[in-house]
Amino acid sequence: MQSHSLYVSADPSFDRKFAFITYGLLILLIVFFTYLHHGRPDVLQVPGNANVSAWKNPSLEQTNIYDRMTEAERAQVREKGVPGTGILPVLFDSQGDLTAFIFAILCFIHARKHYGFWMASCFLIGSFVFTGLQESIAILLGRFTAGQAYAAAEQVTHGTYFFTKGVLWFIETPVAVCLSWFWIAYACVFTAGKVFPRMGVLGRATIGGLTAMIIDLWLDPVATSPEFMMWLWAKGDLIRVLGINHSNFVGWFLLIFLFAILWEWMPALVRKWGRAKATIAFFGIVLITDVAMLIFLVVYNTYFVRNVLHLFGVSELQIPPGW
Repeated sequence: MQSHSLYVSADPSFDRKFAFITYGLLILLIVFFTYLHHGRPDVLQVPGNANVSAWKNPSLEQTNIYDRMTEAERAQVREKGVPGTGILPVLFDSQGDLTAFIFAILCFIHARKHYGFWMASCFLIGSFVFTGLQESIAILLGRFTAGQAYAAAEQVTHGTYFFTKGVLWFIETPVAVCLSWFWIAYACVFTAGKVFPRMGVLGRATIGGLTAMIIDLWLDPVATSPEFMMWLWAKGDLIRVLGINHSNFVGWFLLIFLFAILWEWMPALVRKWGRAKATIAFFGIVLITDVAMLIFLVVYNTYFVRNVLHLFGVSELQIPPGW
């Protein structure tokens, strides 16, 4: 990722309008969906953290974490609910809102210094919406359609996955997750550009995506452990890595790889169309890419992975075995 500040000149007037519209709309959406999640959980059928026995699509017994629990842990969760769901634990846990805000602010300040307010904001808002929509659509499709596309051979998958913790929400994704995706993506892609300065955009995007995926390989097994239960995945995945559907890590790489390329196209779009049209084009492409990625992952999980495993005479694969 190279600095574009030399040839993307500042435009304070446009920046003010852009900030008012985009950040204003994003804040309104966060307020609305936060109210919907906490105040009207019946609308989106939000699973309650206190009574896990009422969960559906998936139920507690239909999640991967259920098999990782001891009988004592299962009994405790049924009695006391998801661990650490009070306001203070949520704010100060490793994926809490406060932690995510701090890292996101630091990365935004860095991005603004190197690329200007507009490009820094496009990275923040674009990645926020990119991941929030991707996660939420997958969650809601699983919740309301039982997620049959993710079913393994001779198994029925009940739902896909869902998050359990968060003070603020964007649709059905915690704002902390969206902000974490921003700062991890930005830090990894920027670092890739510094470590490999002679690489082109494809190389930087690839290294950045792989770096983020490796970080996620460390974070998610902890986040999905019985001690935290920050998000839960339904049973039925054909390939699981550290107890998690491997397509989660595939998605991390592809989303950051594609988003980094889209973001680096922006200066060229500005020179061709001007900032206003470039902004519309950027967010339009982000939305289209989001939908395309979701379709790809559904097809990938449903057909490609199953057929590849069938060729080797394997119905499912766990890495490492027995995790």
